[in-house]
Amino acid sequence: MVAAADDSHDAWQYREGVFKRNRDKSSAESDNQPESSAADADLDFAENEVPAAAGDSGPKSAEPTATAPSGRADGPFDITEAPQDGMERLDFGSVKVPGVDGMAVNLEVDEDSDNIVAITIVIGEGGVQIQPFAAPRSGDFWPEVREELTEGITSSGGVVESVEGPFGTELRAQVPAENEQGEAGLQVVRFVGADGPRWLLRGVMLGIAALGGREAELFEDVFRGCIVERGVQPMAPGDMLPMTIPDDAVAEAEADDDEQDDADNERPVLKPFERGPEITEIH
Repeated sequence: MVAAADDSHDAWQYREGVFKRNRDKSSAESDNQPESSAADADLDFAENEVPAAAGDSGPKSAEPTATAPSGRADGPFDITEAPQDGMERLDFGSVKVPGVDGMAVNLEVDEDSDNIVAITIVIGEGGVQIQPFAAPRSGDFWPEVREELTEGITSSGGVVESVEGPFGTELRAQVPAENEQGEAGLQVVRFVGADGPRWLLRGVMLGIAALGGREAELFEDVFRGCIVERGVQPMAPGDMLPMTIPDDAVAEAEADDDEQDDADNERPVLKPFERGPEITEIH
């Protein structure tokens, strides 16, 4: 059973170089999208899309590939590479996120469009924010996004360094942040990314997940276990892939006192749900 989330969980969202905790009541979807270069401005098609021949009504899908490339052998996965691991995942449309006992899900929703622009998985004192984007045919979008993030963090007064991590090159940073009282400071975070066929999955490790080491492994497993479904629709590189609320989501739930009392410090494991976790929308 998935334990209900405590309402005291902070909701971290990354917006234009500043982290805010559940305070900002409006955000534009474009604030959460990495900018693409002018060369990538044209609409692009998914890698598994075959252009329609004369007389055809639309695109067709190629045969799925059997395995992920070596750089993503352990995930995140494209939908054509989805592992038969028995793991139940929350289906947000373009991204399927593995479940962890006791996790809470915070969705950032754009007020104007009602589109989901970020998914934050909160477990205990840490979290991982997940965002799927369209990427160019050439791949290697993550290096470009890292450069833009580095410039944005530095110009806003933060500190950032590029290091090698479990997903390749990542950014470890101290970024301008505001707490619930509106007080300014710096927050330690990690930006990770994975390039797939015409998509980029970006993750932001927060709280204890930003510190690395064993305490971060659970959150890295969540990111690694994600499956991205790019779709065949033409999209400009940097556009966010559409996300939807899972059908089996639990909007509100009360915590079981006995389960809370029995909780310990052991690392939770990824396993199928008996029911969905609590999902909170943040506008």
